[in-house]
Parts: sequence; structure tokens; C-alpha cells
Amino acid sequence: MKKLLALFALTTIFFYSCSDIFEIEETVYLIKKGDHTSTIENSLNPKGLRTLKSESMNLTVRFDESARYTISKRNQADINKLFGFADCNSLHHENSARFGWTYNGTTDQVDIFVYVYQQGKRIYDQIGSMAIGESRDLSIHLEGDQYRFWFGDETKTVKRGTDCNMGVYYLLYPYFGGDEAAPQDIRVYITEHL
Repeated sequence: MKKLLALFALTTIFFYSCSDIFEIEETVYLIKKGDHTSTIENSLNPKGLRTLKSESMNLTVRFDESARYTISKRNQADINKLFGFADCNSLHHENSARFGWTYNGTTDQVDIFVYVYQQGKRIYDQIGSMAIGESRDLSIHLEGDQYRFWFGDETKTVKRGTDCNMGVYYLLYPYFGGDEAAPQDIRVYITEHL
């Protein structure tokens, strides 16, 4: 009887702990009006320092109506940061890989960019666009001396900085701007697929 109870207890613990692996939760990142950095909305836990645990980062991203914004003409096309990681045991303005975004008032869509720092040099390129309210899958893969970005079926590769064959990869969260802070509260919905 004790063996049966022990087996039941172990099975229950196993299934309970494994259920956390498969629970995928959407996190709402809030950039408050007048700020650049984001917080996790309705959370008692701050974002904290987290690191990339594998060779890839896989996300589902969605923007709501708060992504429609107008700022000064010279800054309207500035690329906001979405999510990514620092690379090469360096700060993110030295070496990093991220997705960026900006609101395109002409098409009423969110334009998505690859956004890389390679030994201090900033490299960016549009990879696609998405509608307000639409959910899209994005991923960044470390592939030897390059990053491979996926936006749905679209892919782009960007060379990594030299001597980047190991490192601590700390995560980078949603950030508004450039020069100007968020003109209103902006919410970005991100689901991480680890």
C-alpha cells in the first residue's frame, strides 16, 4: 500500500511539474506615457535579469490599438525595440540581436525590423509588417557567425560580431524610441515559446 501511495504521489508531482512546461502565457508589456522602458502589466514581479537558455528565441507577438501613435515628424520613423538579447559577453549597444517595430500610419500596420548591433555598429532592415490585433510568430536563431531572423515565412540573416562563439546572452525587453518617449500608454503582447 505504501508503494502504491508513493507511486501515486510521484506521478502527481511529475504531471503537475510538467504541466508548467506546456502552459504558455501571454505577457503584457506596458510602456507608460512619457517612458521609454516597459514593465509587465499587472505583475508584482519585476522583469529582472534573464538570460537566453538556448540557441534560439521564439515568440508570438501582438499589438493592440495603443500601437497607433503620432510623434514629431523627424522621429516618427524611429525604430522601437521589441525583444531580443545581448551577445558576446558585451552590452547590447555593442553586440545584440533584436526585433524592432514602428507604427506606419500610411498603411495602418506595424512594420517589423531586424535590429542588430555588431561591434557597436547598428544594422537594421525591415522584414515585414503586421496588422493591429494580428498575432505573428517571430524567432531569432544563433547560427555560428550569424543571426537568423524569422517573421512568419520571411527570413533574414545578419552577421554577428567577431569572436562571438560564447557568451552570456541577457534578454532585452520592449522599449519605445529613440529620442522621444511614448506619447501614450502602449501595450505589447508577447508569448515566449521556450
